Amino acid sequence: MAVTAERFEVTEEPSVSAPHPTVIHPLCRVAVIPAYNEDKYIASLVLKTRRYVDYVVVVDDGSTDLTGALAQEAGAIVLSQAPNQGKGAAVLRGLSWARDNGASAVVLLDGDSQHNPHDITHLIAPVVKGEADIVVGSRFIGDDALKNVPRWRVVGQQTLNMATTLSSQYALTDSQSGFRAFSRRALEIMCDELTSKGFSVESEMQFVAREHNLHMVETPIVVNYDVALKRNPVVQGIEVLNGLMKMVGQARPLLFISGPGLILMVLGMLLGLLVVNTYRDTQELAIGYSLLTVMLLVIGVLSIFSGITLHTMRAFFVQLTRRQ
Repeated sequence: MAVTAERFEVTEEPSVSAPHPTVIHPLCRVAVIPAYNEDKYIASLVLKTRRYVDYVVVVDDGSTDLTGALAQEAGAIVLSQAPNQGKGAAVLRGLSWARDNGASAVVLLDGDSQHNPHDITHLIAPVVKGEADIVVGSRFIGDDALKNVPRWRVVGQQTLNMATTLSSQYALTDSQSGFRAFSRRALEIMCDELTSKGFSVESEMQFVAREHNLHMVETPIVVNYDVALKRNPVVQGIEVLNGLMKMVGQARPLLFISGPGLILMVLGMLLGLLVVNTYRDTQELAIGYSLLTVMLLVIGVLSIFSGITLHTMRAFFVQLTRRQ
């Protein structure tokens, strides 16, 4: 179908009078593509994606090349952010546009052409049928699982999967997949809840999904890794883990604060037994070990009660927010 290309300039603090498109086709399917310096691939990606959705929205996240211009010429609605604000901020901007313009289903995919737009059909199907709130494209399930995936990526992704699953208590085989679909309900919740500005946005979605009891399913995809890397994967992985730790501290204070506190208390008790046994055998007090025992016990107990207090406060504020 024909799509009118529009371009909207958006800064960190958008003006109230900034142009805002009216809904031309309500209950539409929208593809959101966050992009940063992707002028090599963005035009062809937009053209391919337009075959499977009603509108394609490209969020040009402070690109210094022709990403925005080429996306617009290919028929995408372009939202520009300046300066570069990070993938999470770009994702939230695109999802918010889709929500405000009546989208009934949204597909999110990366702008580096690693994702095949042909997979949109089976990715969005469970959402359209009302069988799922979120559908995640997974590289680790199906007959073509791990096809073309470098081994070092498998190790890194599985590490992040384990960390995200343990902390969010919501299991996915590919927690870092940027290829996913959202129902209208999931779209509205994500727009209200997402706060991550960087690459940990996919992990945060897992936390939000669990918090709001959103039904998530996975469907197989094959990713193209012939594209040259633009970012250091180790640095990107560390950024995800850093964001994950912040989310765990906010969402699960019992695990993040009371858990280590319990470990310290147990270590203190074991060290205390050593001090007692040493005194019994030699009639001499190991002052250094004794001080370390007291320190571990005090820190452990304080951490446990701090975690319990924060957990109780968080539960109270969540309940209060839901009532409002």
